[in-house]
Amino acid sequence: MTKNPSFHSRTKHIDLCYHFIRSLVTNGMISLKACDTNKQVVDILTKSVSQAKHDYFILRMGVCRFESKGSIEK
Repeated sequence: MTKNPSFHSRTKHIDLCYHFIRSLVTNGMISLKACDTNKQVVDILTKSVSQAKHDYFILRMGVCRFESKGSIEK
């Protein structure tokens, strides 16, 4: 949508914040980069992923078992 500003019936529901981002891209203030689907860590929160991807994303997010960090009680 940032490269093709024409409005289609399927994009009428897009909020103003997305149009704001499009204007930032047009003005050269930000640039958008494609991210490989195998590196999109947020997929763990939005999709059903394989065990291998789940383990990889957990590692990339820095999630660990509480027990492995030790107790907070002294």
